[in-house]
Amino acid sequence: MSHKWQWAALAVLAVVLWAWNPPALPVCSFRWLTGLPCPLCGLTRGLFALAKGHMGEALRWHALTPLAAAMLVGMVWRPSRMAKLWLPCIGIFVLYGVGRMIS
Repeated sequence: MSHKWQWAALAVLAVVLWAWNPPALPVCSFRWLTGLPCPLCGLTRGLFALAKGHMGEALRWHALTPLAAAMLVGMVWRPSRMAKLWLPCIGIFVLYGVGRMIS
């Protein structure tokens, strides 16, 4: 992917996250079925809040929102370098999610 397309993809992603609000209805099937938050519960709303510059709100929705944002940017900007970081990041999300479920 050329640098122009990378910048365009990141700009489109940022504008969509900034301009649009996620639906008010709960969309997590795991939470709907079990009543427990999944490892990713709140991440969508956290990314939208982060794109609008509301860091505190983003962290309240999901504590790992900044990591998810960095992963998204890395996936577009440097996918080959991000490939080796995906497994550790997924492990962090799983550990965080299990901690949320048992607390």
